[in-house]
Amino acid sequence: MDFTKSGIPGFSVSDSFADVKQRLDIVRAGNDFGFESVMGYFELGGNRYLMGATQNPVTYDIDSVELRELFKGDTFEGIALGEMSAQEFAGELVKIGSVPIMEIEMVWWPVERVSFFLYEDVPSAIGWWGKDLTNDELKAIFSGRIEDLDPNVYHFYKP
Repeated sequence: MDFTKSGIPGFSVSDSFADVKQRLDIVRAGNDFGFESVMGYFELGGNRYLMGATQNPVTYDIDSVELRELFKGDTFEGIALGEMSAQEFAGELVKIGSVPIMEIEMVWWPVERVSFFLYEDVPSAIGWWGKDLTNDELKAIFSGRIEDLDPNVYHFYKP
């Protein structure tokens, strides 16, 4: 499956949380500190994907959507997932968008509001972030105020 900047085919961070919740085979649902989260399976392209979604505690819109497992042949904007190192993957992201920020366990693509979780230095899960953020660190990343981030933790992709 080819995933895009706008999200998972058939799902988006602009969907209502209730709609996303209804479309999943729910594995776990929770209500933490006044907002909901859900994790469940859905079928897409012959594969059964595990997805998580969280609700913004202020607006009740979707705060984030995460695709928690990938399959052989999956791509992101045409870039093969699970077949290259995080550094190589970040280089490919530069070619189709803004410069990503690399962390030990994650590649952040702040302008596009997408992040890639790494397992053994290979992108293995994708997260799309909604327009409303409550975490100060994510606000700094997505607003482009990267100078506010700890340089000992974050660094930029360098070709």
